Amino acid sequence: MPLIKRRWLAACGAAVSMTWASLLFAGSGEISFTPTGFKVSIMKVALATAGDGGQPMGEQVLYTCSGATESDCLVDVTSQAELDAIAARAASVGVAAGTYDTVTLDFCRPGQGGDTPAPGFVRGSFTVPSEGTTYVTDDDAGNVTGLRAVADAADEGAAFVAIGNWRCGQKSIVLPVPLVVKKDTTTPLSIVVDAKFIANSTPHVSPGMGGCRGEPNGQARGLCVNYPSIFPLVGADDSELDRFLLAHHHSTDPAAIDDTKANGYVVVARNGDGGTPLIAYTRPYFSETSAGISQRTVQDSLFGGPAYLGDTIVSSFRVASDGTVSFVTGGSMDTNSAIFPAFALSDHHGTVDTHDAGAWQYHAMPLH
Repeated sequence: MPLIKRRWLAACGAAVSMTWASLLFAGSGEISFTPTGFKVSIMKVALATAGDGGQPMGEQVLYTCSGATESDCLVDVTSQAELDAIAARAASVGVAAGTYDTVTLDFCRPGQGGDTPAPGFVRGSFTVPSEGTTYVTDDDAGNVTGLRAVADAADEGAAFVAIGNWRCGQKSIVLPVPLVVKKDTTTPLSIVVDAKFIANSTPHVSPGMGGCRGEPNGQARGLCVNYPSIFPLVGADDSELDRFLLAHHHSTDPAAIDDTKANGYVVVARNGDGGTPLIAYTRPYFSETSAGISQRTVQDSLFGGPAYLGDTIVSSFRVASDGTVSFVTGGSMDTNSAIFPAFALSDHHGTVDTHDAGAWQYHAMPLH
């Protein structure tokens, strides 16, 4: 499917030309889907240098929302026009000359802790094959789950609906290549958002789960959304994404893998000319046939695989001479972190390891 690129541009006085791009595609009853709209509050974007403890230092602010509240600063990261508006605001910001290796994105005002509710809205639709039913997001104030079943799969009545249990947070992402800002020069910086499969729905959603809304007893279909994955890339405003679904088997026999049980999603960004891989991320993938995994426990001992908890530890990303990439996802000390020693940007079989839950055979299936 086509890539839809979104641009965000800022200039800085030892200058940085910053581009924001959004690259999208539109258990039983469990479905991942890609929303057609995704609004989050973007309060601040800044460059920094990671200190010895990993905390950003020497912050240089590229963008600050002029709104008084998070609700005033909602941005649909699938909208070209809204990201262009950020570009215009950021175009005259000055940055001190220096070397920066971290981009931070704040979803809330300073001083708001991780337990503080934050606004967020999602729009989309999905079909559950076993039910023969299509659901759309529904903004009726009396609809607890935020979903409405429609008779016609072609129904386009999806509306923006508030994300449940959405909280304040900050994303700090290490650049795969440090950004060197020099006096009287302009250095390009791209930020890419990937929202593919960022939302999911199951027949049993608890509103106590982060980013989820559903009936209080958790016994009805509900809606869940993850924080967006963000790729900061130096000088790569024409970046491309290679996407894959992963199916697993806890054995040494690749032929034992059942592709219908795929439960992982991997995306690798590279230069737009088909060149060097730059960074990678993972997230869980859900379908009605996916093998079951949870954050810390492999529920399917044969087909489960590691738990793809979140963003890659970017500093672990390496490109080998044969074009394969090695990277780690899920956090350096998580039991089921996925450790990829040689991930190819093609249809392939390989082995993914964990810290102490064993190694798994996997099949990476390209998405087009």
